[in-house]
This record gives sequence, C-alpha cells and structure tokens, in this order.
Amino acid sequence: MKNERLQYLLERYRTSKCSDQELKEINDWYEEINAGSQDLEEWIEEAGGSQFLADQLYNNFEKKRNQSRRITGIIGSRWKAAAAILLVLGSSIAFYSYLQQANPDVNAQQAKVLPGKNKAVLVLADGRQIDLDAAAIGIIDRQNGMMITKTDSGQLIYTVDQKYTAKATDKIAYHTLKVPRGGQYRIVLPDQSKVWLNAQSTLNFPVTSASTGRNVRLDGEAYFEVTPMKHQPFSVLTGNQQVQVLGTHFNVKGYPGDHEILTTLLEGRVKVSQITSAQGKILHPGQQSEVQTQSDLIAVRKVNTDQAVAWKNGYFIFDNQDIRSIMKVISRWYNVDVAFHKVSSNEHFGGTFSRNADLSEILNNLQDLGNLRFKIDQRKVVVSQLD
Repeated sequence: MKNERLQYLLERYRTSKCSDQELKEINDWYEEINAGSQDLEEWIEEAGGSQFLADQLYNNFEKKRNQSRRITGIIGSRWKAAAAILLVLGSSIAFYSYLQQANPDVNAQQAKVLPGKNKAVLVLADGRQIDLDAAAIGIIDRQNGMMITKTDSGQLIYTVDQKYTAKATDKIAYHTLKVPRGGQYRIVLPDQSKVWLNAQSTLNFPVTSASTGRNVRLDGEAYFEVTPMKHQPFSVLTGNQQVQVLGTHFNVKGYPGDHEILTTLLEGRVKVSQITSAQGKILHPGQQSEVQTQSDLIAVRKVNTDQAVAWKNGYFIFDNQDIRSIMKVISRWYNVDVAFHKVSSNEHFGGTFSRNADLSEILNNLQDLGNLRFKIDQRKVVVSQLD
C-alpha cells in the first residue's frame, strides 16, 4: 500500500470515518506486515495512538535511521510496535524520546526560539501603517465604503458597505499587507476571496468598492481561495509570472531571490503564464507549474498538494530536500539567520514537523536523522557537518 493511501486511511480511522471497505484495507495491510498477534486497535494504541501516527507521518525515516551510526540498541515493546508501522510510514517524532538520551539536545542551555505567530503590518493607500499585532480587535479603519476589521483569530476582513454608492471621482486604492519573518496572516479581500500569507510575504491588492479588475501582486508565498466572479477574473502577479482564475483554490510560492515560482492547484482551473507572453499552461487539480525566473519555459508536473499547503495547515513537510532548502524555510518561520560550516549538499531529509514546535525540537529531529550538528546562538543557527 502506498504511503499516501495509508496516510488517508489512518486519518479516516482516527476521525471514525472509515467505511467497511476502508477498515478492511487497514486490517489487510496490518496482517501483511505481520506486526504481532494482538488485534489492530490494541497495536495502534501501543504504537502511540492513531492521532500520533496520522499526524506525524514521515516518508524517509527508516532509510535515514539505518544510515545513522548513533541510533542503535533501541528496544522495548512500544518501540517494536511503532517500528513496524514506521517501516512504511516513518516518524521522526516517534523516536525522539529514545534518541534524546543518545544524542545531546541542540544547545539545551539556550533560551527557546519560539515558532512564528499571527503578525503583519497593513499599509493603507495614504501611506499610514497599522501594526496588526498591536491593533485592537474590531474595526480599524473605514475608506470609500470599505470597512476593515481585525478578528481575534488573527484575520483581517474587508467588508463592502452595500449602502455606499460608488462615485465617479472614486479612485482605485491599493493596500499592502506585509508579513515579516516569524509571521503569518489571513485576509478576506473586498470580493470575499480568502488569502493566507506565509512568513516574509507581501500582498498588494485593490480595495475600492467600484467594479474593477481583481489584480493582486504577491512577493513570497500565499494560499488563495478565490470567490467566483464570471465577469471579473482574478489574477496574481508574482515576479515574471501571472496566474489567471475565475474561482479556485491554489498556492503560489515565489520569494524574491528564488530561481523559480511554484503554483499548485487544489481545486478548479487556472492559467499560468509569464507577464511578457499571452501563452501559458492550464493547470488541473493536483498539478504544479514551475516558472524559471531566467527562462521562458513553464514546466507542469503532478504533485502531492498536501505538501504544498502544509504550511497553511500548521506543518512542515519536507520530501528528500537538501538541508540548505530546509533551513531557508525554517529561517523564515522562526525569524533566525542561518550559517553553514563545511556542510555537504548531498545530505537530504524528509519528514513532517509541526510549525508550533520550538526551534530546538525541530533541529533535534533533523540532527537525529543525519550527519549534522546545529548550534543556536541568539537568533542565529550554525549548521556544521559531523566528522
């Protein structure tokens, strides 16, 4: 059984949504791996529980575990049950309590570096800046028939005043939402489209109540759920790429300095093109386009969409990625700088980690998976290769 299918079945099992056929699949798989004589439910609970197994999925741990000289001699009935399922799934967290005795923690004496949180700055059309982290909950501004509200759940909502009559003198106003490193934020645009902004990202968007095009500019990463409007297409400009939609769910990742812009479609249909060309590629659900910043080519491939939007759902999912790429993601969320000391680019990792974990917990797990050592110094992480 493929990992993706087993992940889906375990999540269904955890939430008590399994059909008879799906439950049979899980039981058949359990019998195939010959985990023991106890029944399935007892075995899953001994392995840490279905919640644990579904939430901590990790594709490549067993391979890395066999390569590490430090992970030896682990015994115990609970480990044996967990190990059976980890041969297929893998989980860095599952072994954490055992490994921390064999491997010293990453800079245990250092103060904790906490994960990011909801924080952003809203820049209005007149240049005023509102620190949303410090702003009171409730209405924070009114402009041209628009009401801007901050909610207690870390969300900014633009509401059109239906009683407001647009005037011929009304100008198209643009606001900018800036999310720093160590932040994230959600916004509901005037057309009621929803946007989730990841760390170190900026969204520029129109806020006029007049009937105009829906064109936004993104630097960084955001997930969009666009409200359908047949006669008003929605477009996202990122670097040299344009995404055109009518109503759909998709993720765009294009940070300044990156060599590529990735667009992943979850629902609906979008057209991805370069702003210098009318031609482009149509994406279907489950596909991802890659636009090179220094090329005219647009590549399209089938991907695991869960990985592309994991950040929105509170997780990091790394799939055979090199440590430099992983640390770039981590540095944005934890607002830290990263330095490398004699680190091989051949070291690759895979895994699922919670974005709510302390930085040291993430680094401890990465350290246990490879031949690396991490040191935290204030807001700087030094990554070095073990001899």
